[in-house]
Amino acid sequence: MDKIVRVERAWGVNDAAIRSDLQSAWTHDLLFGLATSIFTSTVILLLDTLFGLLNRTLQRLQKMQINNAKKFPFESLPQELRDMVYKNLIEDPSYPPPAARQSASSLDRMLTGLWRSSTNSQKATRAFGSSNWIFLANKQIHTEYMDMLCKQGTFNLTVSSENYQPSTPNDKIWSIAPSTIKQIRKASLQLTTTSAMLGCADPRTMASSSWALAARLRSELSALESCTHLTLNATAIGDPLWNPLWIWYHSSQSFKHIGTISSDCPNGPVLDKITFSLDTWSPGENYLQRDEANKGDWTWYCMKGHDVGVDGGPEQTVREFCGMLYRECRMCRPVEEGEGEEEH
Repeated sequence: MDKIVRVERAWGVNDAAIRSDLQSAWTHDLLFGLATSIFTSTVILLLDTLFGLLNRTLQRLQKMQINNAKKFPFESLPQELRDMVYKNLIEDPSYPPPAARQSASSLDRMLTGLWRSSTNSQKATRAFGSSNWIFLANKQIHTEYMDMLCKQGTFNLTVSSENYQPSTPNDKIWSIAPSTIKQIRKASLQLTTTSAMLGCADPRTMASSSWALAARLRSELSALESCTHLTLNATAIGDPLWNPLWIWYHSSQSFKHIGTISSDCPNGPVLDKITFSLDTWSPGENYLQRDEANKGDWTWYCMKGHDVGVDGGPEQTVREFCGMLYRECRMCRPVEEGEGEEEH
């Protein structure tokens, strides 16, 4: 009996101790939860208050800017000052316009910046830059800027398989307003030709005068009534069936007399310079340019600008053309021959 009483007493003491420990733990958790809740609520309230203050401040600033905004009287400036602004905005237009640049990811931009040289980056930035927004200002500014663009800029006219397809003669290759094309002072024709664009299965049997595309281009270029400087770059797309020299030959023979009495289109601009290139690597071809000191006759020049010889004219054969295209320069060659003699 005594043992039972002692056990009950011991159990009562232990039970009281357990309840005391549980109450202490519950009190601690309750106080910690209340403190965390109060801190979180305070932080949220402060952030909400700060956000409201910033939002109201920004709205006030926007209202102040709107109320204080004044249009600059650009049209009231003297014509000379407006022309200075237009000249600073001039970018040589291209027809057809280049394709829109696709947005690149940050990784692509980083890799491009690492691998591309600074010169190429500047060219790419310039090529994709645009000041066309000025045309949207108003009719007066549109007219004044277009007038300055036609006087100072170079219009790059491209003909390739992408924008030329055989069609009716009334379809224009370049979408340029007639009023604009009459004012153009300087133009550059980029002729990127494939074998199919010659319209002949075998260029060796083709006459340059029968090239339909060239005749159409001469007709459209004759509308450049005010053009005083016109150049041609003939690019040949490689073809496994025949030599790209034929494209260069027919391009040269078809355009070098444009604007003269020797052409079927005596009106319009006179071609000043013809360069030749491939869509891939090339060893460096001579180029044709009018020699003003020799009554404007066509003359061949090497890559360094030295006189190589006089062009053969409209009756020039393809063999003679190829000979002048890769004719060695007498001013550049002797240096190499002298070095060769020293080695022997």
